Amino acid sequence: MSGLGAIEALRGGLHWTAPILMPSAAAFGARLEARPLADLAEPQALAGAAVAAARFLGADAVWVSAAPAAGLTLSAAAHRDAVTRAAAAAGRLKLAVLAEIPGPIARARALGGDLDAALREIKPGLIEEFEALSRLRPDIIVLREPAASGEEAANRSLPRLYGALKRLAEHFDILKGMWPALPEMTGPARPDLSFAPAPDAPEAGPVTGERALAIAPDWSDAPGFGAALQRGRGAAAAAGLPLIVSGCAGLAHDTEPQLARAAIATITERA
Repeated sequence: MSGLGAIEALRGGLHWTAPILMPSAAAFGARLEARPLADLAEPQALAGAAVAAARFLGADAVWVSAAPAAGLTLSAAAHRDAVTRAAAAAGRLKLAVLAEIPGPIARARALGGDLDAALREIKPGLIEEFEALSRLRPDIIVLREPAASGEEAANRSLPRLYGALKRLAEHFDILKGMWPALPEMTGPARPDLSFAPAPDAPEAGPVTGERALAIAPDWSDAPGFGAALQRGRGAAAAAGLPLIVSGCAGLAHDTEPQLARAAIATITERA
């Protein structure tokens, strides 16, 4: 584990050769702790499961999602409670903390109706939630989005909103990530980190944020994990950027721990 050192390299634009591990794995952590998934609705249980997964996987960051499992979403206040608890444990372990919340597209879709009207309605609450989360000083805040439709990708209000959130993150010295970012994002709206939405096909390259490349391999498939890692490392070296290994594939509540352990063994720095 490189933990905070890896995050400082991302923040400072420094060279970092080892893969930076940031899996979204609270459901897997619940299995490690012999908890049912439903327990993750409780902040202390979510924090504990996220930390347990990070420790088992040798991760550099503890990923705390407001929606840690299908059909399970915490309130903004409960999520902040979980982030606070995870940060206390992560500090002792010298790990970074990543907080994930739904992004504007996800929120607008939940409202339905006209896209511009929905974005106007969700904007104040999103900014308020983002600022409250920023005051807890996680190292990274990730906006989780569905794949954008053509209408959403072309919307002119979204880049301005993403840009405003990025400026807010910069004010608190927090890295802003998206899972995934819109391909059209450039300039001030471009996220520091962009996370791949699904395991990479062999012909697909890593996704690129401003400060790193990222892959999302299947953590339960050691050969596939190793191959994706090799491709990602080559692309990252060519781009002169660090490589983030993230995602949640192969890290479900029913994943056998030894499968993830075999995948991790393909990372020579952690063998």
